[in-house]
Amino acid sequence: MKKIIIPVLFLFLSSSCQKAQQEDQQKKLIDEVIAVHDEVMPKMDEIMTLKSQLDSVAKVSKDSVKARDLFIQLDSADIKMSNWMAEYNPESVKGKGNDEVIKYLENEKKRINDVKDITNTSITNAKQFLSK
Repeated sequence: MKKIIIPVLFLFLSSSCQKAQQEDQQKKLIDEVIAVHDEVMPKMDEIMTLKSQLDSVAKVSKDSVKARDLFIQLDSADIKMSNWMAEYNPESVKGKGNDEVIKYLENEKKRINDVKDITNTSITNAKQFLSK
């Protein structure tokens, strides 16, 4: 009887440890995704302010084409953030296998980092232009 119980117990414990590790990995990825979102989201107000300034400059400046291009960059960053927020749904992979969940979360991490990059770049470019 001992010969059967010990291997079964070992399998149960190793399975439980693996599941806990997978859940930790998933939680870590979710936390990383949300951390980037929380870093970028406050910049949306700054984007709105810069868009307004560029719109005013575009009406009176000889560099109106450049101002319009920068406005479009800022608008694109804003739209990408809105789209990401509308589409991000970690509940959509609930109950799926660990590999599928990790793949989804890694993709979302890449997407939100892309939003971060375009946001930071567009803000920097607009500020440089407006400071001239």
